[in-house]
Amino acid sequence: TDLLARVATEEEAMEYCGAFMQVYREEAHYLERTAPWIERVGLNHVKEKVVEDEVGRKVLYQRFLDSQEVFKFDPWAKEIADAETRKVYIPIKKIG
Repeated sequence: TDLLARVATEEEAMEYCGAFMQVYREEAHYLERTAPWIERVGLNHVKEKVVEDEVGRKVLYQRFLDSQEVFKFDPWAKEIADAETRKVYIPIKKIG
């Protein structure tokens, strides 16, 4: 197990993790897992991008947040919030 960085706050942890994920998303091969990707590019490469380059880290983190924005919408939340609409999804009969 290799150490990428130590952080002091939850906010920093989110930034470092998000930046790491974005570098991985941008540079890894399709279906390549994180560990083989780090072995291929080297931990120093990841540290240069995520730990040592503060401005770059913030840019990467923002790109990660932007990429996830579309997935924050839960299409079922509206359906289950309304009691009348929710009735449509109640099972007709429970089996078992």
